[in-house]
Amino acid sequence: MIFCTGCGERNDDGTRYCINCGSPLPTPATGRMGGIPPVPVVPAPGPRSLADVADPVDAGAADDASASSVMPDRGRMVVLFAVAAAVVILAAVVFTLANTVFSARHAVNEYVDLIADGDFEHASAMAMPDVKDDARVLFVNQAASNVNDRITDVQVSSMRRDDSTGRYDADVTYSAGGARRSGRVSVEPDGRRLLLFRAWRIASPMTTTLKIAVPKTMTNVSVNGVDIDLDKASTAKDNVAAPSDADPNVDYGDMAQYSVPAYPGVYHVGIADSAYVTSDESTISDAPATAYLIPRATDKLRGALLDKVQRHVDDCVASKALAVSGCGFSNGDFTGSSMAYADITRNVSGTPELDDVDIMTGTFSTATIETTITYRQRYYADMPWENGSATDSGTIRGTFSLENENLTVTIPNDETADGE
Repeated sequence: MIFCTGCGERNDDGTRYCINCGSPLPTPATGRMGGIPPVPVVPAPGPRSLADVADPVDAGAADDASASSVMPDRGRMVVLFAVAAAVVILAAVVFTLANTVFSARHAVNEYVDLIADGDFEHASAMAMPDVKDDARVLFVNQAASNVNDRITDVQVSSMRRDDSTGRYDADVTYSAGGARRSGRVSVEPDGRRLLLFRAWRIASPMTTTLKIAVPKTMTNVSVNGVDIDLDKASTAKDNVAAPSDADPNVDYGDMAQYSVPAYPGVYHVGIADSAYVTSDESTISDAPATAYLIPRATDKLRGALLDKVQRHVDDCVASKALAVSGCGFSNGDFTGSSMAYADITRNVSGTPELDDVDIMTGTFSTATIETTITYRQRYYADMPWENGSATDSGTIRGTFSLENENLTVTIPNDETADGE
């Protein structure tokens, strides 16, 4: 048992500090020869001063207190350094992301890459060109299904800020059809992403305009395998200027030029799949160029026109009248005569043939049709009939129209059907 020299409290053997006041307790000493340790002096009861009960200064306790105060300071410094390092790393990450993944240039690169990959539909999802719905017919992946028709070697310039609009512009150069082309894309701020990064929106999509010239009687064409109606898909319709290599047999005044919006690339333009009309394919890879489609009649169209002609001829030659309107090739010269005619019979030699089919104007004409006419005639009623014969010839003219593969052929029943 050990008594505290400060307060007199009784403590168990081996205790270093008083359980009452916390003062260091004396350590029992053992003599060299195994003597009995001295009996601790218990202070006499009675009043004591503050000095008597004050904690004595112990060197070991002071050292422990100093060491314990140093340890928290060192740990605090480690934590502060760790936090500072994390802040620096986070700032670096934010800065890097803001200038790469979430930058205006990245938005442009992502958009242009979609066009170069032929993913027109996702490019339109990022920024739908501001045209009417019907004019968006070529903003589909099918229009770029052939990898050889897509733009390549794409390069995007550094971004330039337009202070008047707050937008950022980038010039885009690429190859199409073996030549270098250029376009421009504009982006503008569009809120925030993840609270830290600025979001960007494509404000000015990268589009071009296809100019397609076709006869005024036609509107259906095929562009890279996509069938379109130019009346619906175009944003403008203009008169046609003859090309530098104009065909002298083509009247370009009978054509109309349509403007159709599209993404940059190579476009093959032809007449839409038709049983009646065909044409040579025209390729556009340069926006200012115009694709001229000069259609030709197929055998089916020529056959349909001849069928109509044959029915008209049959109606004409079946007539027993002196003259039939619209049948100038077979009427003969009976009118104006004072003679009487009977039993008029008309026969056409051979079968009719087409001389010209003009799809530009929707007109056609036949080759010359020869007609032999036999009849009986007399001057007076009391005179006997006499046999007579004559010949006549001429051509037939008509018109036709073709809409969604519905062919309409017309041969008028008047003198406008009579050719030369």
